[in-house]
Amino acid sequence: MSQKISSTSGNAKKHNTRSGTLLKKVIKYKYLYLIFIPVLVWYIIFCYIPMYGIIMAFQDYTMSKGFFASPFVGLKNFRDLFNDDYFLRAFSNTVVIAVYRMLTEFPFSIILALLLNEVRHMKYRKTIQTIIYLPHFLSWVIVASIFITIFSPEAGLVTTLFAAMGVQIPDVLTKADSFRSVLILTDIWKESGWMTVIYVAAIAGINVQLYEAATIDGAGRWLQMWHVTLPGIRSTIVIMFILTLGQILTWGFDQVYNFYNPLVYDTGDILDTYIFRTALADIRFSYAAAAGLFRSVICTALLLISNNVVKLLGEESIY
Repeated sequence: MSQKISSTSGNAKKHNTRSGTLLKKVIKYKYLYLIFIPVLVWYIIFCYIPMYGIIMAFQDYTMSKGFFASPFVGLKNFRDLFNDDYFLRAFSNTVVIAVYRMLTEFPFSIILALLLNEVRHMKYRKTIQTIIYLPHFLSWVIVASIFITIFSPEAGLVTTLFAAMGVQIPDVLTKADSFRSVLILTDIWKESGWMTVIYVAAIAGINVQLYEAATIDGAGRWLQMWHVTLPGIRSTIVIMFILTLGQILTWGFDQVYNFYNPLVYDTGDILDTYIFRTALADIRFSYAAAAGLFRSVICTALLLISNNVVKLLGEESIY
């Protein structure tokens, strides 16, 4: 009996100690917690509260009846999804474009960061870094407008220049065969700078003594890059890969929506644009909710699987 009492009191002391430590941390970092409050409120309002709409995926939802009066139809919406050729096309396009993006933008950002690290003139290096990072702050509306203006078949800059040389170029923005290439290239131009800056920051955290030791051992810049720099940012690369894989089906709505048109639906229509059209153009809220839930489940599964695989391999994971 006395052992149970002592065990209980010991657990209570541990709990009080943890609570006291947590309270001390909150008091110590109170300003950081205050800064975090708007972010938390934003996530609650725009990410967690809308999750209540998941029940629409299992209903024949109408706005007049609402959530509580709309009849439940079970998995009917999901069965209809997998029998819908347009949904399957959008799903296939999403996967293909996302894979192309990972195979190009992901390694490109790493290579660019490694090259930037080799620039010894700091002002020149910071200038290049700023130039490649600036497009990240442009909205896809602006980027799409720029590229559409440049490649316009009527009066675009590129079209006009080639026409002056007697060369006629195809309209890449309305050709289904070339539309995916347009998406990949514009995405690399706009977003690779952001990932590059993350890798550059990771490289900056590598111990300088490792480079000095490698130099003493006779390693040149190439060997230092291969045996010091890359292993030093391996954990960052792994985490970025996991996060990118977890977003593989949620990528590209802003970009595709501003670039695409009915002529490129065969290769450019993705899940997000399909869901958008289904919900707001066709007024099929339950069907769109089912498609959105399917996408979220797949993304979550990919995130969990990749994170656990990384753990098994002994690498640093996101949790």
